[in-house]
Amino acid sequence: MPAFERAELTAELKVLTSGEDGLRGEIEAAKTAAGETGLAHEAGPETMVLAGGRREVLDAATRVVEAALDAGASGVELKIEAQGDAPRFGPT
Repeated sequence: MPAFERAELTAELKVLTSGEDGLRGEIEAAKTAAGETGLAHEAGPETMVLAGGRREVLDAATRVVEAALDAGASGVELKIEAQGDAPRFGPT
């Protein structure tokens, strides 16, 4: 079973850009931050999904939001879902 399906939490983040000029930079900054967490799965051009243990997903989501805002994004939509009956995989 893929790790994504066993995750304790998933966080879907969508970068809201400030306009066409900043589009690439804002999204790329968020994707870079997400990729550095080791939890990221691309879900679309402006959207990424983080999956993993509760603490690591919450920390990673904060880093992604900060990176997007620092790069000039007008906002970030964040949806977090708990996988209540999913088993843990590794220490948190």
